[in-house]
Amino acid sequence: MATFICTGDQLERFAKDVCVAFGTDEEIASVVARHLARANLSGHDSHGVIRLPWYRESARSGELVPLARPEVISEKGPIAVIDAQRGFGHHSTAFAMDWAMGAAARFGVGIAAIRHSNHIGRVGEYVETAAAGGMIGLATVGVIGAGGVAPFGGRSRFLGTNPWAFGVPAGDRPFLFDGATSALAEGKVRLALAKGVAVPLGAIVDMDGNPSTQPPDLYDGGALLPLGGDIAGHKGYGYSVASALLGGLGMIGDSEPTAAGTASVTDEPGLLGGVLVMAINPGAFGDAAAYENHAGTVLQRLRERQPGPGRTEVLVPGDPERRARTERSRSGMEIPEATMKELDALAAELGIARL
Repeated sequence: MATFICTGDQLERFAKDVCVAFGTDEEIASVVARHLARANLSGHDSHGVIRLPWYRESARSGELVPLARPEVISEKGPIAVIDAQRGFGHHSTAFAMDWAMGAAARFGVGIAAIRHSNHIGRVGEYVETAAAGGMIGLATVGVIGAGGVAPFGGRSRFLGTNPWAFGVPAGDRPFLFDGATSALAEGKVRLALAKGVAVPLGAIVDMDGNPSTQPPDLYDGGALLPLGGDIAGHKGYGYSVASALLGGLGMIGDSEPTAAGTASVTDEPGLLGGVLVMAINPGAFGDAAAYENHAGTVLQRLRERQPGPGRTEVLVPGDPERRARTERSRSGMEIPEATMKELDALAAELGIARL
């Protein structure tokens, strides 16, 4: 299957043109476009421009309101509830993390729960922002009652992929972890589908609950499986449910309860979820610079551990993304032929220049 090479600037320009073409303004479009391009640059193509056709469909159906802006509807010291008003989740979550970091500067910690969100993209982006600002960042988005993941021991969909992300400042190479609580993020299956390749055994089941490695089976009534498989799937399952319960804090008192990324679902019994971001100021505990330096030293000692058989080195979470950005900024990014055809069709529909 053919692939096409694009630069980060090309991806960002195209994504911005797409968002503006279907109704958002320049500011919001710039935030979304930068987020998508950085996902591709960071090696997470599953959360990059491949998502644009899906966002277009969400806007057409009314799930996504392109011009909506987040609003702080409750603020109590270091805690806020923010209504994304069904706008772009990338913009509302960036807004929420900015609010949390501001609160952490004043109170030592800032926590914001977001209701009525749409897809928020690569969750690691928000904790990376926190770490760059000298803060410890936490972000999670979760849902129970909608999504593509079966609970541990089950066979049908009931959970989101419910990722967690953590960021810790540590000099020029901070700790940055971002991972779904499913064996694979849905976007990874979507990317495998676009490339025409299989997914690992233990990642998905078909509509009858049978193990499968074929991406189409997920979109034909199948389900993703929790992280950990038969041996430790209860752990991924537990983290997944915890994510949704924390995200659901933003739904308290909501007259129109909906979970993150499921704006078309209203008043659904058993539905709970949302987005939660947190910023912690190390300076509230003591010398922030000393903590950052110490964290950097510890992470470097991790990198210096002897690699195991078949390995060449030990990496720290965040290292692969930094390397990918360096390499892809130099050599460009491969876009699968199937994805390029979808993006070309989208450009033609919206009357904008092709990628």
